[in-house]
Amino acid sequence: MRAFKTILCPIDFSDPSYEALEYGLGLAQPANGQIILAHFLHNPSSEFFHEDGHVISWDKAKARARALLEEARIKHLGGYAKADIVVDTGDPHELIVNLARDRKADLIVIATHGRTELAHLLVGSVAEKVIRHAPCPVFVVRPHDH
Repeated sequence: MRAFKTILCPIDFSDPSYEALEYGLGLAQPANGQIILAHFLHNPSSEFFHEDGHVISWDKAKARARALLEEARIKHLGGYAKADIVVDTGDPHELIVNLARDRKADLIVIATHGRTELAHLLVGSVAEKVIRHAPCPVFVVRPHDH
């Protein structure tokens, strides 16, 4: 089997994305591979709002995302030493594909949220777009309860 030396794991701070991250770790460890934990700010999630409901600045949102990724590195990767953190702003699927290309990723491990057909039709799927445009294989993790 092919060794995965560089694995990109996009994280949106959902349970399915953390589950995908754990798969990424399982695939990286045998090859002592590098894991890239990445979050791309497009539509801020609840973690990026002040208590009064206002969105925090992009700089603060990036710092918050970086802190959340560091927590994920510790909690879900057990502090795995070969893990980089990347935070950027823009369209998630484009940034995932570009980062995979720039960092010469061997694999992208990404979660899908198992949306219904209507929800999928309305919002699309980042995972689906990544699959279509990725420069490397993509391992898609479905939600555990699906």
